[in-house]
Amino acid sequence: MAHTLESYLNSSDFCGQRGDRTMGEKGGGSRKMATVGTTSVALTTAARRGDGGSSRVRQCMTSVTRWPVLLLVATLSLFQVSAMEIYTPPELSVENGTEAKLECTFTSTEVISSAASVAWSFQAEGAPSPVSFFYYSNGRAYPGKYIPFKNRISWSGDLNKKDASISIANTRFQDSGIYICDVKNPPDIVVTPGEIRLRVVEEDVSFSVFEMFSLLKIFLSVCFG
Repeated sequence: MAHTLESYLNSSDFCGQRGDRTMGEKGGGSRKMATVGTTSVALTTAARRGDGGSSRVRQCMTSVTRWPVLLLVATLSLFQVSAMEIYTPPELSVENGTEAKLECTFTSTEVISSAASVAWSFQAEGAPSPVSFFYYSNGRAYPGKYIPFKNRISWSGDLNKKDASISIANTRFQDSGIYICDVKNPPDIVVTPGEIRLRVVEEDVSFSVFEMFSLLKIFLSVCFG
């Protein structure tokens, strides 16, 4: 080298400072790469020789190792995200042939935008995996092609109120299973979707005391005039 190691360590070439200034010039990228390579050689040589520029070496090494951390912090600050929370009742029981409202609400730190969406999926009892059957976005509902739910699913929510509920009309026994509610409102993300276990039970055909008394009265009036 034309310079001694000590003069080089104290010069503007050390730690790529000169390379930074040449980035705006033609061929600046190649020059900076060369400077970084030269810096690495200088650091190694200084460490081996115990040269008088050791303090300068330590200063540069601290600066170099700090850059990845600063870059990571800057990146995270540009893309700030928060975790959304989804709330659903754990279980719901309805009678066969009635309507079932699957309630799903959520929290989000972001304003609800046109990019927000809701996806519902269903895992029947004994099924190995869930099946997507409903999607809602930008004010429109898109029922899936899952035949058992054809013409029976309707939107019952309001995203502006953080409500992503749906309803199932004329419930059947085969509707029993786990329903999964997943909401997206970028850049917020959902960590855990909401789940509801729906049980469709036999319709209650028992009579109340009043109904039994009314039937008895009708029977007696028919039999005895």
